[in-house]
Amino acid sequence: MGGEDGFTGLEAGIVLIAFLVVAAVFSYAILGAGFFATDKARSVTQDAGKTVSAVTVAGSVTSQVNDVGTALRRLIFYCEVTGEGVSALDIRYSLMTTEVIYEIPRSDVILSWIAETNADSLLSPGEILKVELDIRKAAFPPGTPFTLAIHPPKGIPVNVPCRVPDSLIKNKRYEVG
Repeated sequence: MGGEDGFTGLEAGIVLIAFLVVAAVFSYAILGAGFFATDKARSVTQDAGKTVSAVTVAGSVTSQVNDVGTALRRLIFYCEVTGEGVSALDIRYSLMTTEVIYEIPRSDVILSWIAETNADSLLSPGEILKVELDIRKAAFPPGTPFTLAIHPPKGIPVNVPCRVPDSLIKNKRYEVG
């Protein structure tokens, strides 16, 4: 009977060590979460003064039909910005359908200023930029729904739902989005 008392003490020691190990693991997890929360709070307060730029389409998107009346030749729309200024030359444009994404090359983009406060090629608040996209290579047939995506260098892309009219007349202009 005397041997059982020692065995019980050994069991108590093992249980105590197990509790200490579990407590150490939990304290490590809680400290890690605290450090993460502190670091996240620091990054939020450092970025608090920065405004994300948002490019918006002012008005509607219009199009011009090609010379034979089979597809759209160009898209024309006007852009504004809220927040920080954005380099007009760094904005990317793409067209998306359910089957294809067409990235418009920089050579097929024509930019002209309607209202410009500074001659610095930055689209700033209060300025209006006219954008003409040559989309002949996309060759969307009549009735095709597509999305015009405007990707500023920083900030959230803007998606404008558009649709090619069901019937096209050569060189005519249509509102598509």
